Amino acid sequence: MRSLLIAALLAAANSVAVAAAFPDAHDPVPSGWTGKVFRLSQSYPLTLHAPDAQPWLAFDPISQPSAYVNALYWYALEGNIESGWDGATNKIRPWFHAPWMHFGPRGRDSVRGLTRERTTPRAQPGQEGELGTQQKSCFQNWAVSLFNAPAGYQIGQVWKDSTNPDVFAAVFPEGSVVVKLLFAAANEIEVPYVKGTLEWDAHIHDLPAGDVDCRSEATRKVQRLRLLQIDLAVKDKRASVTGWVFATMAYDGNAPGATWADRMVPVGSQWGNDPGLASGAKPQESWINTAIKTPQHLGYQGRLNGPVDNPRSACMSCHTTAQVPARSGMTPPSTETPAGIARWFRNLPGDVAFDNRSISTDYSLQIAMGIQNFQLWKSQLGGSFAPPPTAAEISALSSLFKSKSTNPSDQLLKINNDVVYRIGRD
Repeated sequence: MRSLLIAALLAAANSVAVAAAFPDAHDPVPSGWTGKVFRLSQSYPLTLHAPDAQPWLAFDPISQPSAYVNALYWYALEGNIESGWDGATNKIRPWFHAPWMHFGPRGRDSVRGLTRERTTPRAQPGQEGELGTQQKSCFQNWAVSLFNAPAGYQIGQVWKDSTNPDVFAAVFPEGSVVVKLLFAAANEIEVPYVKGTLEWDAHIHDLPAGDVDCRSEATRKVQRLRLLQIDLAVKDKRASVTGWVFATMAYDGNAPGATWADRMVPVGSQWGNDPGLASGAKPQESWINTAIKTPQHLGYQGRLNGPVDNPRSACMSCHTTAQVPARSGMTPPSTETPAGIARWFRNLPGDVAFDNRSISTDYSLQIAMGIQNFQLWKSQLGGSFAPPPTAAEISALSSLFKSKSTNPSDQLLKINNDVVYRIGRD
């Protein structure tokens, strides 16, 4: 009976593959809501073409990082601001979403298509908050990513069969670009430099008054979010080992500029993980903008990271772990030794998996997460998360990685009797 039900569900999904293969959001549109409603941009190109414009190619990503990031940034914004970041209606060039990010309690909201990201923790006694001296509370953060046409083509190849994603197709072509908008539930009292930024209403988690760590995922309501960070990634062969250049922008309401977009300031860029970086040494494969005036915690040993990112890792380090199945957490366990941490800061080509017995998804966590979400849905008949692993399974996994992780992002899952890590930024 179980196998018949799975077959029926998959057949139903496959029958609408052409019209609407993938769901838009985790939750229905809120009752009485009359504003914007999110629709997944999923008319993936059937033919691969080079990007219509590649302004970043006029600059060397290593010797001219500031100009390179600026060109990439404005390319990503072109037409998207006018369309309200609706990739399918961008009048200059279409952009696309990765499917299966709707699944689970952190899945896409129905208003803006945002998924929940790492929570900015509350400030500890005697310490500054990650977002500045006035931050005391925790804040939930939500994000949405869009892929340009070359990257969208590759997403379509991975999900050509909506019931059987092809992880081997997850190698992006040159010129693929991803832009990610990260919104925080921050207020101007605790984070005053968010004044004047882009604001969105979204159907996000309704945190109880006593939830001082912002962990609740039980219910949702429409609330106001403020744009704090924009991440960019581009497939560029001039990043000779990894094949990718990552960049991060942070909002500064005190910066000059007529619009919020003008007041986005580059935090920096990264084209490698600086393997073997000595303690106290300056990263050589990250460019950090020392002129930025808003609080930044950067990443491990000063590598590039954004204001809402985990300071134990770095932009490229997190994405290095993109693979199916996920046999390591996205960030080093808090109990890991310095020698063990080095495993998260290797320079790997995009088609080389982080772990043995896994397949790389070319630095794309959304491809990896989407496939994992699909596998969870399929194995659990409609959406329930896999049961918690047994003590024996936890012990076996801890033995495999030679350390028992206490990192909350390293949530363990069981998919088809295989114990793996859940892919998700926390």
